[in-house]
Amino acid sequence: MTPDQIARRYEELSGFELLDYAEAAVPLWQLNVEAVSVVRKGLQPIREFVLRSLVEGLSADDLVGFLGLEDSIVRGALADLASDKFIAYGDEVAITDLGRKALAEGVSTPAEEVLTILFDGITRKPVGSLGLDLAFTKEVEDGALAEIPATPPTQPTINDLSLPEIDQVLSDQPGRQDASRDLLRVKRIARYRRVFRRVVALVFRSRKGEIRTRFIVNGVPDENLEQRFAEHSGNIRKGLVKAFSDGYIKSNVRAHLGQDVARMVLDQEDYLVRQRAVSLAALKVAAVQRRIDAVDRGENSEDQRPAPSEIEAALAAETEARRSLTQSPARPAAVYEVSEFLRRALSEARSSISISTRGLAPHIVDRDFIGALEQLLKRGVQVNILLNEEANQWRSRGKDWAQAFDGLAKLSTRFPAALQVRDTKERRYYHLSWDNRVALVANRPMLSNHGRIRSFEQFAGFVMNEPESVAAYLTRVAR
Repeated sequence: MTPDQIARRYEELSGFELLDYAEAAVPLWQLNVEAVSVVRKGLQPIREFVLRSLVEGLSADDLVGFLGLEDSIVRGALADLASDKFIAYGDEVAITDLGRKALAEGVSTPAEEVLTILFDGITRKPVGSLGLDLAFTKEVEDGALAEIPATPPTQPTINDLSLPEIDQVLSDQPGRQDASRDLLRVKRIARYRRVFRRVVALVFRSRKGEIRTRFIVNGVPDENLEQRFAEHSGNIRKGLVKAFSDGYIKSNVRAHLGQDVARMVLDQEDYLVRQRAVSLAALKVAAVQRRIDAVDRGENSEDQRPAPSEIEAALAAETEARRSLTQSPARPAAVYEVSEFLRRALSEARSSISISTRGLAPHIVDRDFIGALEQLLKRGVQVNILLNEEANQWRSRGKDWAQAFDGLAKLSTRFPAALQVRDTKERRYYHLSWDNRVALVANRPMLSNHGRIRSFEQFAGFVMNEPESVAAYLTRVAR
């Protein structure tokens, strides 16, 4: 599921409202740990064959012919076994009790090792790498992922490392099943490296102002992560959420819409019922599509493909739920609708698109976005983009940021009549509209964020569905 689909699925939390969500980066430390262990491994094959032959009653003189090896190799193996006291010389070569134990359990040897483990900055425990969706540091720095703070922010020390937990993590690592170990002690942490794993974070607030953060990992809520984050005071960390009072934010957005539109806004309770119906229907369509894709990829058999009637019913239910939501001239918007509306605009627009934004972020204005915009321009769709007048300063953030601006500039040169990019002083409220029939107005830039995300922000937005109101609003913001 996409992050906005996940937000739709888990938006309901009893007693709380969803303030914001983001694809997020949970902090990890990759540690190189110097440790002392007792490592148990199986015997080398030749030494094991020699010992087993002796157990079966063969004499030392018979080994060369029985094993088909050169005499020097067999005698070298016997010498090594004698040195380890696995065999003893007398009238005949005999296997010792120590040798029998080595055959049964392997060979134990002390070892000083440098072990590489991952340490979770929220649960404060070692974690295995299997199943983790690791994220690049650059994605955090560019604002593609919200950075979740470590709680507490301090680096782990030796006292944070539990030997049984490290043992368990190491036993799950690929390539370590051929050897077992008893970890005796950790000497020191030789190296720290910050890495991240990708999750979806949902931030909620209760009517009393309590903040709660949920973490969705691989499409499923991770209750342990949520609980540990709360226990370590993550939810009350200063700066986790930038928010004014709910009434203050929404009243300001209403004022930006204008009195005529503000009077037509759908009642909040009625809106929640209709929006929930859309969420359920949209999630049903997404589930049906995943089943189709699994069959197309060969992961499921053909008899698991949804029947045409099931597909048709799911699509019809979603269409009806969305129609009910759009009947009102204006309604509140959900935070996850920003991504949904952008996708819809790029696929549904037939005559025009109008977008306002703070800047251009490379994880949004990427190759796919530029390609979709190019196809619209080729079909004669009129595209108007309003950029905050300070946006060009964002080029200095790096090559990827500059490429986002350059990609748009190249399209503007190729389609000068169809693509208009203009400056604006507006830096509080932004909009996304297509074909003058629907407009999303919110306090969230449509093609950017503010760079590196270390705080969540309370979302406020409204959707206008009446063409006359949409046209009047676009005329006003254009002035």
